[in-house]
Parts: sequence; structure tokens; C-alpha cells
Amino acid sequence: MSEKQTLQEQVCERFRLYLVANGLRQTRERFAILRAIYEQEGTFTIDDLKEIMLAERFHVSTNTLYLTTQLLVEANLLIRHPFSSSASVFERIADDRPRSYQICSHCHRITRIASKALATSLETYHPRSFHVSHRIVYVYGLCASCQRQMHKRLKAASDDSAPK
Repeated sequence: MSEKQTLQEQVCERFRLYLVANGLRQTRERFAILRAIYEQEGTFTIDDLKEIMLAERFHVSTNTLYLTTQLLVEANLLIRHPFSSSASVFERIADDRPRSYQICSHCHRITRIASKALATSLETYHPRSFHVSHRIVYVYGLCASCQRQMHKRLKAASDDSAPK
């Protein structure tokens, strides 16, 4: 059995236990959505998930996607990122490895930070009297592209206001 199949089985069982513990129905739609999410790497939106489900020829309503993702967030199988974009951005929780992102405050582009030092620092942080379920760092600032654009605008503005 592959690592991916083992992960799928583990998350399906965790979701099943969550649904049973909370007196909720175990529908094939909910489990199809969970499997589709755990087939993906990285972040996604509800629109992305809808496209994935349609590509798999499994039609579910947008409302079902929203409700199921909310259940998966509550079951600690999915993260809803607080990025400042208009659409909610989600990511599966496949393991307890730290995640870190840099977000441009101007264009809202999101990139994953690949820093072993930061990951190690997050992994070694163990607060007292607090169980850590996942570790995420968000770093906000300006991406290189937006910095160049801003520098050009400032230069143009200073050239325009210079005495002639």
C-alpha cells in the first residue's frame, strides 16, 4: 500500500470518527470531497475544489463544498488560511510539519517559505500547558515586483516635482 493510500485511509477514519462523535451523517459526498482534497498539494479555494470535483465527474453543490470544508476545519483535517484575498484559502493538514508563507500586502501574492532554520525553530517550540496541533507562520511585506513598481513610482514622482 502506498504512502498516499495510507494517508487517505487515516484521514477518512479520523473524519468518520469526528462525524460519529458529533452525531453527523457520513455521506459519500463528504468523503469524496475529503479524498479530492487529500489528493492535492498546497493551497486551494472553493472554486479550485469545485473544478477538481467536476474533473472527477463528481457533482456537488457549492454549498456542500462550503459546509464540508467547514467540518474538515473543525475536525482539524484542513486549515483555513487568513490570507487577505477575497476567497477563503484552504490547505490540508497531512502531517504536523510547520508551514510558513510570505504574503505581499500590495498584490496579495502568496509564496511558501522554504527555510530549514524557520521550520526547525517552529518544530522545537513546545509551549507548556498547550497542545500544538499545527504550526504556521505568516510573514507580510512587499514582494520584489511590488517593491520595483513602488520604487519606479517614487522616482517618477520625485522627478516630476523637481525644480526645473
